[in-house]
Amino acid sequence: MKKHRKHCIAVYIRLSMEDLDLSSGEKDESFSIANQRNYIMAYLKQKEEFRDAKIREFVDDGHSGTNFQRPAVQEMLQLSRQGEIDCIVVKDLSRFGRNYLEVGDYLEQIFPFLGIRFISINDGYDSREFSGQTGGMDIAFKNFIYEMYSRDLSEKVKSGVTTCMKRGEYHSGCMVYGYEKAEDGRGMAVDPAAAAVIRRIFQEIAGGKRANLLARELNEEGIPTRLAYKQGKGEQCGRHYQANIWNHDKIHSIIHNRVYQGDMVYRKSVRTKVGCSRKTRQPEDKWIVLPDHHEAIVSKELFRKANDSIRTGETPKYDRCGLERGRIFCGCCGNRLELRRTKNPYYLCKRKDLLKISRCNIIRIEKAAIEKAAWTVWQEHERVFESLPESGFHQEKQKKMQKQETALQQKLSRIPADKMKLYESFRAGRMTKDMFLREKELLNRQEEETRKSLEDIALQITRQESKAKSYDKLSELVGKYGGADAATDEFMKEMVEKVVVYEDRRIEIVWRYGDEFGDCV
Repeated sequence: MKKHRKHCIAVYIRLSMEDLDLSSGEKDESFSIANQRNYIMAYLKQKEEFRDAKIREFVDDGHSGTNFQRPAVQEMLQLSRQGEIDCIVVKDLSRFGRNYLEVGDYLEQIFPFLGIRFISINDGYDSREFSGQTGGMDIAFKNFIYEMYSRDLSEKVKSGVTTCMKRGEYHSGCMVYGYEKAEDGRGMAVDPAAAAVIRRIFQEIAGGKRANLLARELNEEGIPTRLAYKQGKGEQCGRHYQANIWNHDKIHSIIHNRVYQGDMVYRKSVRTKVGCSRKTRQPEDKWIVLPDHHEAIVSKELFRKANDSIRTGETPKYDRCGLERGRIFCGCCGNRLELRRTKNPYYLCKRKDLLKISRCNIIRIEKAAIEKAAWTVWQEHERVFESLPESGFHQEKQKKMQKQETALQQKLSRIPADKMKLYESFRAGRMTKDMFLREKELLNRQEEETRKSLEDIALQITRQESKAKSYDKLSELVGKYGGADAATDEFMKEMVEKVVVYEDRRIEIVWRYGDEFGDCV
C-alpha cells in the first residue's frame, strides 16, 4: 500500500556532446540545459493541474540519446518502477531518446503499464489524450527520424575527425603518456620528465632486462606510473581509481606503442554501433597509420630492438570486451588474482614481487582449495535450506495477510461515511458540540491507525512474496547441484559472485544467491 504523497512530476533534460556550447565553458551547465528547464517550467506553470505537484529534475549533460545507459534517465526509470513518479515531461522526444524502438516500448507499453503519464511539449504529445488510440504512430515516426538524424550526424562527425587525423592533427581524449599538447593546441610536444622514464624502459628492455624486474625497480625508486603521473598533474583522463604500481603489462604496453618512435596510429578499436559504449579491435589493415607524425622519444632502431627482446610470438588478436573477468581477488590490494595453469593450478596476486614489502607477496592459494571451501559452505547452506519452511508456507501466510488487508481497506472506506453521519447528527441537534468533536477525533485516530495497519500489512505481504520467490530460486539451485560430489567450473561460475583471499589463506566468499538465502532465513 503506497503512502499518501503529492503528485510527482519528473522533468527530464538531456544535452549531448554535439550540443555543447564551447563558449560557455566557464559555466556550471550549458545554456541549452537552462533553456530546456525554463521552457518546461513555463509549460508546467500554465497548467492548473500541476500547480501543487512535486517536481523532480533529472539531467544528463553530455550523454548521447542513442541508448538509455545514462545515469539520470536510469535513476528516473528506477523511481518510475517503484511508483514514485506519476508524470514525465520533456521538451521533445529526442531529449528522452533517439532509438525509436526503445522509446516506442516505453511510450506504448511500459509507461501505460506503470500508469505514468508522458508529455512531450514540442511534439504536442500527451499520453493521457492518446490512451487506447493509435496516436503513438505519429510519435514513433518522429522518433525514427530523430534516430536517423543521430546516425547521420555520428557518421559526419566520424568522417570529419578521420579527415583531421589523416592531415596529421592530434585527435584523442587524453594526451598519451610522454607527451603534452603543443602551444597551438593541435600538435604534440615531448614531456621531458615522462620521456626520460620511457627512454629508460626501452633501453633496459633492449638490454635484456625482464619486464617484471624493471617494474620492481621502478616501484622501489618511487617513479609514478603513467596514470599516477598524469593524475599528479591534474589530468584525470576519466579515471578515478588508483594505479600506482608498475607491472609487466604496463612495461609491455609502452614497448609496443609505436607513438614513441614518432608514428601515430588511429582506429585500433572502433564502436561498431551508434550509441554503443564498447569498442571492437580492428585488423591492422584498417588502422590509420601516420609515420613520422611527431617528435620521437626513442629511435626506430631502439624501438625495434626492445620489441625483439620481448617478442615470443605474434600478439593474439581478440576483442577484449568479450573476455570473462576473473572472480578471485586479493584481500590486501583488491586486484584480481592471476591463475597459473600448472599441474596443480594456483592463484597469485598481480602485485607479487613488484614491491619488496607487501602482504601481496605471500598470497598463494590452489584453485582446488578455493573450490573445496566453496563446496563445503554450499553443503552447509543446503542443510540449512532443507530445514526452512517450503514455498507453500509463505504463500499461505501471504493469502491470510491479503484477507486482513481487504478487511482493513473495507474498514477504511467506511470511515468517510461515518464522519458524514456524525456531522449530520450534529447539525440536526442530536448531539452536543463537545460530543461531536470527541467522536470526530475518535474517527480520525481510527482512520490513522487503519492506514498505518494497511501499510504494515502491505509490507509484510511483500516480504512473504519475496520469501516465496527466494525459496523457489534456492530450490532450483539445490535440485541442480544437490546431487553433485564436488564444485565444478560451471558451479563456480553460476553460484559464486567473487572470492577474496587474504594473506593468512582466509577466504571470503560472496554468493550470487546471497540475497535469496538471507531472505529465506
